[in-house]
Amino acid sequence: MIKNKEEIKRVLKYILSSGTSFLLDIGLFTVFTFLFGKDTKAIFLSTILARVLSSIYNYYINSKIVFQKKNKKSMLGYFTLVVVQMIVSASLVSFVEKYIKIFPTFIKIMIDIMIFIVNYIVQKEIIFK
Repeated sequence: MIKNKEEIKRVLKYILSSGTSFLLDIGLFTVFTFLFGKDTKAIFLSTILARVLSSIYNYYINSKIVFQKKNKKSMLGYFTLVVVQMIVSASLVSFVEKYIKIFPTFIKIMIDIMIFIVNYIVQKEIIFK
């Protein structure tokens, strides 16, 4: 997967970009679940609002700094991936929270960590290629 120094730099930039986006997403999700509640609809709404805001930031950073490619095709692909991620993340958080009564933010962190690697591969190989 990592072939040379440029790829190592790109992976490190991606980790920083994703890390800051993740913190923004989790922070917003926590605020929104505090405001809207923890039922399934509230979790979906909180996920959507947090992900929309953090993904705008993340797309900008990834297109300008990480992959250095920005065009309408990459934007469409990126936000399609965001929608899929939102649905998967919100569905899994909502499902797990029903059976394991712990703070939804903790559940979301665990699920989003699992999604992280897939996101890099999809962005590198498809969206920003």
